[in-house]
Amino acid sequence: MKNQNEIVGRPGDNHTGITLHPELVTEMIQGTSEFGPTTSGGAEQIAQNRVRVAQKSDPVATMPPSPNLPTERLPLIDKLGARLQFERTGVRLYEALIAKHDAFGSFPGGPSRADLEHIRDEEARHMALAQDLIIRMGGDPTVVTPCANLQSIASRGVGDVLVDPRTTLIECLDAIIVAELTDHENWEMLVAAVALSGEAAGFDGLEAKIREAERTEAEHLVKVRGWLAAAAKLAARAVD
Repeated sequence: MKNQNEIVGRPGDNHTGITLHPELVTEMIQGTSEFGPTTSGGAEQIAQNRVRVAQKSDPVATMPPSPNLPTERLPLIDKLGARLQFERTGVRLYEALIAKHDAFGSFPGGPSRADLEHIRDEEARHMALAQDLIIRMGGDPTVVTPCANLQSIASRGVGDVLVDPRTTLIECLDAIIVAELTDHENWEMLVAAVALSGEAAGFDGLEAKIREAERTEAEHLVKVRGWLAAAAKLAARAVD
């Protein structure tokens, strides 16, 4: 089993930096002259092409036809769909983080297995909450809404880090705080969207349940920040 204390801040076999190979600098510069660009144009032309393609492209996703659902309710269901997708992903992320804990153990001030299981279970409850709210509002929880599609793509890299067999628990905490920051921010935005939409009046306890989920996500963020602060102290002591 790898020891987290031995991994933090230790030099390894990374030879990508130019300072390790000063004798090759001249050859590298000569290579850029010998093997120049294979196409004409530059950054401006690439930007122009991006604009041209974007103007012709379809939306990244759309809401499905909903003859029995008021149009004004669709933006809120779109955001609830995003929370449903993200919380489902959150369960999987914490399952992967638990596996890292099983592989490497924790560190002083780091999470226990029970800590990670607790957050995973709360993510699962938030997933169930989002699903229930979508159904109550007349939506279909199986739909991949535009916001859900975008957030799925945006968060893909976090999962890649957590399931990489080479990454450690500390490295995975560095990655999962990205997901926690996004999750907390989007629950806050959902609270605001409910207030603006006026839908809370028609659904008993809607706003209260969303605010409770936002509060819980804020607690997750505090915990992960605390674990990373402990990891930073560990790294500082290793350097000393």
